[in-house]
Amino acid sequence: MSDATTEVPETEGHGHQDNGGEETAETSSARDERIAYRGVFARLLVRPEIGAIIAAMAIWAFFWSVSDVFGLTPGTASILDVASTLGIMAVAVALLMIGGEFDLSSGAATGAFGILTLLLVRDFTGDMGGYGLSLWVALPVSLAIALGLGWVNGTMVNRTALPSFIVTLGTFFIIRGAKLGFSKLIVDQIQVGKMDDLALNASARGGDKGYGFFQPIFAAEWQRNSHVWEGRDILYTTGCLVGIGLIGLAVFELRFARKEHMNPTGLIAFAAGVAGMVAGVLYLHNTDGVSGNAVGAIIIGLSILITGFGLARWRYQPLADRGAVAWSGAWITEFGLGLGALVLALVSALVFDKDNSETMLILVTEQGMRAILFVGLGGAGAVLLLMAANGAGRTSQLMRSVILFVTAVATAGFSFFIRSQSASVKFRSEVFSVMLVLAAVIATWAIVTAVFGERRHPDTAADHLGGRLAIAGGLLFAVGVTTRLLFATQADIDAGAPPAVFSVRTLWFILFAAVCSLVLAKTAFGSWTFAVGGNKEAARQIGVPAARTKTQLFMVVSLAAWLVGTLLAFRLNTIQAGTGNGLEFEYIIAAVVGGTALTGGYGSTFGAAIGAIIMAMSVQGIPASRWNSDWRFVFLGGILLVAVIANNFIRAKAEATR
Repeated sequence: MSDATTEVPETEGHGHQDNGGEETAETSSARDERIAYRGVFARLLVRPEIGAIIAAMAIWAFFWSVSDVFGLTPGTASILDVASTLGIMAVAVALLMIGGEFDLSSGAATGAFGILTLLLVRDFTGDMGGYGLSLWVALPVSLAIALGLGWVNGTMVNRTALPSFIVTLGTFFIIRGAKLGFSKLIVDQIQVGKMDDLALNASARGGDKGYGFFQPIFAAEWQRNSHVWEGRDILYTTGCLVGIGLIGLAVFELRFARKEHMNPTGLIAFAAGVAGMVAGVLYLHNTDGVSGNAVGAIIIGLSILITGFGLARWRYQPLADRGAVAWSGAWITEFGLGLGALVLALVSALVFDKDNSETMLILVTEQGMRAILFVGLGGAGAVLLLMAANGAGRTSQLMRSVILFVTAVATAGFSFFIRSQSASVKFRSEVFSVMLVLAAVIATWAIVTAVFGERRHPDTAADHLGGRLAIAGGLLFAVGVTTRLLFATQADIDAGAPPAVFSVRTLWFILFAAVCSLVLAKTAFGSWTFAVGGNKEAARQIGVPAARTKTQLFMVVSLAAWLVGTLLAFRLNTIQAGTGNGLEFEYIIAAVVGGTALTGGYGSTFGAAIGAIIMAMSVQGIPASRWNSDWRFVFLGGILLVAVIANNFIRAKAEATR
């Protein structure tokens, strides 16, 4: 089940059309779009979070390219830490937005529940002293109050029929005023703290009131340099490469039509290609310098070609009709614009001075303008070429392959151009190698799709195998990357690797996003959420408990606010009365960037988590690039606008392919 919509199951059929005119399942599917088979890429493009995933990769690559420290392990730890509390709230807010409602009190509530917990556990003197409760009591009490706030918001929206924007705007001002008023009334200042004093004061009386138990749960930290493991790189390399390989196998299995009898010569070529890739990786690992990376990338690229073609020859049906090469059709405009954008990218790189650091157009230097134009025009050209390939493939598979091969050649050409123009090692070696391997992947896909046939009907066995391979590959890749982040080697320590600290807040973020995504995708409550967001009255008429569902969604947001407030209380020890005020808009931005529609009924909690990471990358990437942080909100606003336009564009293109 998708996070975005509940799709009509694809019906598998068999048969042929005889002289009597019997209709095949494939012909029937083609005539009825409700059961038409869609390929793996078409299915990916209709996912609401796909735009956020692409944007996250692009923004990471952008900041990595313009900063010396962005992308290193300490920076990654900082990004995840910033994204954690933002992401928890963004996921909850996205869930509520999918249900068709907003909660403008969510930002203020995070600070309020942190302050509430502190007031419950601290001992104060004055007219209104603290309650001095144990955390075993204070945390459940504050959680109950948080859930009560969500219930009140949901009930008022349902009973009064007022827009949730108005109801929660009123709640926002009440919470904001209460934070300030009670803080000054109880402690006579606008900040409340400290949480760690609880343990000190309580220990004098023979206990810590639960602080020793809850502190690791809400504030534990992992010091990377304190965890040395010499086997780290083996697991990292193996996990990432095998994971990527399994994902590639999954794409082939989901894309191409199996044949009845396997070809053993293809298996031999496949095995030889895999051996070549392993040899290329080992060569890269054991050599240093630009020339070593170039040779390794070429070995890996050629091995990818052999592996892909061997796999297809081993398992999949040859293509009967490839079509013809014909330079005509609606796609020709996209093809021409794509080539034009690539040419302009090269021209901009040659016209602007790569060594001129003088500021132009207020915000950027000539170097920066050169990089922005080159990357922007180059990326736009690649996208237009891929769109042209997709359009051409509707009438001629051979024409699609030709355009893909042109794209591969252009990618390889750009990699050599970047290598010749750059003085930085990471561009001359790492970027060059990655682009050369990417060119090999595109060329492989062009050749394979020109020779072997795509599936035109569902295949349950292939879909199950492809799905399992994709999940296994994703998990292995995640394990590899996580290992690299969490552990150091003695060589890192000797080289003076800066310390990296990972907080338990990141784990809370991952767990919360995972649970919400599973609930949205796999439970009746998730289906009800989409239903009430799309049309509340229609949902009620088919038996969906609309009012209760919306109230529970508001309670989920309050639960998330309580969790974030508790994490902040343990992290900061002291919370300002203004903590959280205004952050509700950042939660909404993260949800929208992640593909959630403002109109309700469409979205993804996983996408909202990616949106939070995008915003965290912006927060960390701007100062890492030595830009003026005062322009951060300009960048965030631009991301929001571009994300909405891009998501709508991707959705429209994907829907057009159905």
